[in-house]
Amino acid sequence: MDIVSEFGDNQGFTVKLTSDKIFISAVGNEETLALRGVNGVGVYDDLEKYNEELKEFKKKTMSPKRRKITAFSIIGLSVFALIPILTTGNTETLGMVFMIAAVGFIVLKFKSKKKPPSLDSYFRIMLSGGDRKFKFDKSGDNAQNIAQFINKVEETLTAYNKA
Repeated sequence: MDIVSEFGDNQGFTVKLTSDKIFISAVGNEETLALRGVNGVGVYDDLEKYNEELKEFKKKTMSPKRRKITAFSIIGLSVFALIPILTTGNTETLGMVFMIAAVGFIVLKFKSKKKPPSLDSYFRIMLSGGDRKFKFDKSGDNAQNIAQFINKVEETLTAYNKA
């Protein structure tokens, strides 16, 4: 088996191209496809899903400017509530409750950093009976590597169809 080209990501997805077959190995899925049944290959990015997740992420997280304003407001109100406690020496229940609530809010708000959504990418193979999509990680150098792999597959398909 002479491997013409190969692609793999760091999530367990690998694709190998020989002169007459494509071997696909994904998490929980292994397939072998003959080139004579392949009409084309490409990369599919699920932009619709990504845009929806990004919209929800922006709704749930605060901008850095708004976060600073919230933090300074809470700190200022906490100091304002602390002044009567320190000047009179009397620990008023309301002041203490406000201080505890403010500290709790700050800790919860700044510790709960949400991870931004990631763009799902799929290696797509077009067959005569439909198409197959295999999810892979397209981050860092993988974008260039998958493009080179697809070019090799297209070259092989062109050479295969001429023969």
